[in-house]
Amino acid sequence: MKKMLALFLSGAFVLMTLPVAQMAAAPRGSGALVGHIYNEDMRTPVRNAVVKLRNIETLKEYASEPTDTEGMYRIPGVEEGRYVMGVLAPNGSYNFHYSILIKSDALAKLSVAMKAGETPVMLQSGFAEKKKAGLLEFFKSPAGIVTLLSVVEATLFAIVLIENEPSPIID
Repeated sequence: MKKMLALFLSGAFVLMTLPVAQMAAAPRGSGALVGHIYNEDMRTPVRNAVVKLRNIETLKEYASEPTDTEGMYRIPGVEEGRYVMGVLAPNGSYNFHYSILIKSDALAKLSVAMKAGETPVMLQSGFAEKKKAGLLEFFKSPAGIVTLLSVVEATLFAIVLIENEPSPIID
């Protein structure tokens, strides 16, 4: 009996040391980054430039296809997190010295201009998040159903109080 208890306690201790939070964590969603790469004049698109992202925490890298004739790049399926960005252009390589936040289920937009010997200039940035669930979607959820039931119950109770209905239960 003592051996069973000792085995159980040592097993419980081993289980307590496992990183449960990381195992139970939901997988991160993914977003996307799009934008344009321009030359020093901030108007002429850069063709055949490759944009690279590196996750600050995991060091996982993502790369775009070479930019098109309009200088547009796309990096789909980027895991949510903070990234540093670099651009490999035909006229040189450029690194950003600040981080970019990519949100899950969102489209991040970042257009930059390449200045020789300098840090790239950010022209515009922003997010285009996917449409959030509407009010109807809320009322389809369990919380919405409970809310509806509570409102109906409170309304019926208020009606009974206003009309001074006698209780059907006789004491």
